[in-house]
Amino acid sequence: MEPNWKQRLSYAICAIALVWSLSLYKNQVSTNPLSAAQQHWQAIATANPDLLIYGYSDHAVLKRSYNVPDVNETYQGLSIYSAWQDFFRQYDIKDFQVLEQQRRDRTVKAQIQITAKSDQGLMVVWSMSYQADFDQTGKIIKEVWQTNPELGV
Repeated sequence: MEPNWKQRLSYAICAIALVWSLSLYKNQVSTNPLSAAQQHWQAIATANPDLLIYGYSDHAVLKRSYNVPDVNETYQGLSIYSAWQDFFRQYDIKDFQVLEQQRRDRTVKAQIQITAKSDQGLMVVWSMSYQADFDQTGKIIKEVWQTNPELGV
């Protein structure tokens, strides 16, 4: 027995409703980039490279720019983990403040200030511009930290 036009219309409406509800569900469960960035910053503030590395996609890129000629660093993939380990060995973070933050689509921008004690015993303060691009799962695909020169405290 073949469906009549009312049944076909009913099937079509159900199919459209299903597609719409799945789309709505997907948008609700995809990770908010700002929340992912805040978790990332918390892992940095607590000097936890093991937690920190889970925030990156497999092919992520981390760039650090120090506003000094020829002193820029770029890491990709697994080298990001060792970069953060080296950073935490050199600096003991005393204060981590997000001064401003904003999200646009899957990009987060922020102004961040970090106060740390270096492995040489000096207190340093960095004022940084931060930008990260996130994929749909909330993983960082590109992260840029741009600092002013270190200032002694």
